[in-house]
Amino acid sequence: MVPWYHWAWVVPAALFLRLWLATLRFRCNVTRFDDEAHPSVILLWHDKLFVAPWVAQRLLRRPVTALISTSKDGAWLVAFFRLMGITAVRGSSSRRGAAALVTLTRCVRAGNHAGITPDGPKGPALEFKPGAVSLARLTRAPFIILGIRYHACWRTRSWDRFGLPMPFSRVEITMLREPTPAEGETDEAVAARMQSRLNEFSTGPA
Repeated sequence: MVPWYHWAWVVPAALFLRLWLATLRFRCNVTRFDDEAHPSVILLWHDKLFVAPWVAQRLLRRPVTALISTSKDGAWLVAFFRLMGITAVRGSSSRRGAAALVTLTRCVRAGNHAGITPDGPKGPALEFKPGAVSLARLTRAPFIILGIRYHACWRTRSWDRFGLPMPFSRVEITMLREPTPAEGETDEAVAARMQSRLNEFSTGPA
């Protein structure tokens, strides 16, 4: 539930951010991702969330349900994502984690992609937590690696040094499918492999 007073500033902020996103020069390895066969668990680092709505609207056919933290900062993200066409589930590894996992499982089985930042909500940055692996095993869904690089951006002083791409700058998007975790592979091994893949396409400038 998003408090009513968040909408008073989230609505104009969302309109402003839509204009901001429209100025960016996106370069993608696909023109439209082939995601019609089955829903997936989408992985991206927390500091790249700014452009996630653009990816969901322009490159994906299926709707996306995003996992957003239960913190106060998460409330405005829920409102913003809703205005951008992305539904949200509140939860984290420390609060409402089990309930969020159950809800996300239902959303994936209903045909939605699940969007997860595996280093959120409080870090450490670029460190993959195992919750996304548990979801993939429960739903037998493959992963989509969402690699994002900013050519030029501002960084906040938050734990993840959240990135804000400068208007009219270039953003490089790489989308790759990774298979469902194998039964003989440990969660730790899967997390390490996905962390490596995300870093391969997300760290460093575009």
